[in-house]
Amino acid sequence: MDELNKKIRITHRINDSSLDINNLSQYGLFLSIEDKNLRAIVVDEAQKKCMLLEDYRFSGVGNRSETIAQLTSIYENHLVLKAGYWKEVVLVARTGGYATVPDEFFESSKIASYLSFHPNQIENTSIKNFHYSQSKTQSVFYVENEYLEWVQKAYPSKEVKVMHQADTFLAGALSEISSESEIYICIENRYMNMVIVKEGNLLLNNRYYYHSPQDFVYYVLFAIDELKLDIETCIVKLYGEISKDSGIFNLLYKYIRQVDFGKKPKSLSFSYVFDEVLEHRYFDLYNAYLCASNA
Repeated sequence: MDELNKKIRITHRINDSSLDINNLSQYGLFLSIEDKNLRAIVVDEAQKKCMLLEDYRFSGVGNRSETIAQLTSIYENHLVLKAGYWKEVVLVARTGGYATVPDEFFESSKIASYLSFHPNQIENTSIKNFHYSQSKTQSVFYVENEYLEWVQKAYPSKEVKVMHQADTFLAGALSEISSESEIYICIENRYMNMVIVKEGNLLLNNRYYYHSPQDFVYYVLFAIDELKLDIETCIVKLYGEISKDSGIFNLLYKYIRQVDFGKKPKSLSFSYVFDEVLEHRYFDLYNAYLCASNA
């Protein structure tokens, strides 16, 4: 156990003082799992208030079984996460291989074909789909079997809901619309989810992998050009793993003047203890609650 704990770094661990383990029946648990990372939030769904945020980073992890060992170590030693009787449990997948299909074109019998563009089947995954009513779209995506099975085993009394990070970010972006053309970008260390909305209409929802700030900016400018948007009036809002002194921000600002960082979602309330977290961080995970409530 001690050896496992040496491999776990806690980036954030925030608990609202009013969190009550006896009220789990009105709390939702939202887990976002990637090979070297676990993020978790707890939402009091009666009050629409975020009660807990935790972010764990794993080192020395070479395969999913080693990630499972890290998850189990956290779970077994965590009073809140180990509890049962949640109102709902949601797993947010962050795998590659994701497609958005408008409702009118979606056919459940052809679900696998929507991911045919993906060059390789991701090892040991299942194909899932998720419907978000506000966008009138179906998402189709891969989820790692080991992570889904681990969550189901950890919370056997609940039917685990599964959605994708791109779904939760889309839900948040659509709730923030305020001008003619807006570009919302959720940034991770090697990929980004980009949503473009014009006059209330969803034009793009896609994931892009990048290796450098130049790659990142190219994808943004290419999308603007392909969709024939006015670069002078476009507003770009950045979320996720980025800071104002990053190469991505500085390069993007050379081409697009209306670039800024996003804020916490309006759909949830937060007590002062969350002030230590940058406003634009965890926007996708916070909006898992909004996404689930409008499924």
